[in-house]
Amino acid sequence: MQDNYDPSKVARFALEFYLDHPIEDESLAYVVDYLRGIDAGPEFELTREELKEFMKENLIK
Repeated sequence: MQDNYDPSKVARFALEFYLDHPIEDESLAYVVDYLRGIDAGPEFELTREELKEFMKENLIK
């Protein structure tokens, strides 16, 4: 992630990824689904560090 982290850019990228690629893995689908909505309001936004930890917890097993 770049220094200019912006939750709305992450949400936009997640939406484009969702629309462009079939997602068969449940963990990846969960992460992409959540990230699509992180710009819905402050209660859903993650800091850069929280985003890294969220992805690590949900994608790396």
